[in-house]
Amino acid sequence: MDDNAFFERSILASAAGSDDEDAVRQLRALFSADEFAVWQASRAAPLRVAVAVEHDDEGDRYVAEWGEFGIQGASPQSYDAAVDDLAPHVRAWAADLRDATARLGTTAELGALVTELDGLGDDELRTYLLVRVSFDRGALTFGLAEFVEEDGSTTQRAVPFADGRPPAEMDLPVDGRMKTYQSSTRGDRVAFSPVGSGPSIIATLRQEDPTGDFDFEFPAHDLPPGDGKS
Repeated sequence: MDDNAFFERSILASAAGSDDEDAVRQLRALFSADEFAVWQASRAAPLRVAVAVEHDDEGDRYVAEWGEFGIQGASPQSYDAAVDDLAPHVRAWAADLRDATARLGTTAELGALVTELDGLGDDELRTYLLVRVSFDRGALTFGLAEFVEEDGSTTQRAVPFADGRPPAEMDLPVDGRMKTYQSSTRGDRVAFSPVGSGPSIIATLRQEDPTGDFDFEFPAHDLPPGDGKS
């Protein structure tokens, strides 16, 4: 899998929840049946440990890190290969923790996590790690937003949030050309519509709540929501 495909699949999987119907539909197509089943199970896990990945430009290598435990894998080749390298380190970490638990005890959640990891074969462990990949770093996180087209149809996409705020505009390739979308917010809901067609968002929400009052915030170009001047 090339880096772009890995990135697109991973940010959608990390941002989506089991109730996000369109995102789940897309993940069914992007994941194998086994991967999708493991991803679904991960959404309900009591202790959700992410696999943070990044490219280390200085070292020219890909890095994958297991949660907050300081366990890393690395490869000069790809994100996939870094996750492959991480897997045996996670298995060794789980074995060490299991041995320490017998002597010192641990929390119920960590104990359950170790038991879960112990029950996985090598291929199963790799899948377990792959569906937990996250590109979130510090103030930069990825969340779901609805992209509303001129005809009112919607698609869920993972978009970057800086300090919890979506970008004011995004350019995406559509039918062989770049198309600019502007963001709007309503409560904790974020939607994007083609520039100049903001009312399509209102039309979509009107279908959901015909009697509702809609207070929208359309950010100025290159400014996060709330920073524009009227």
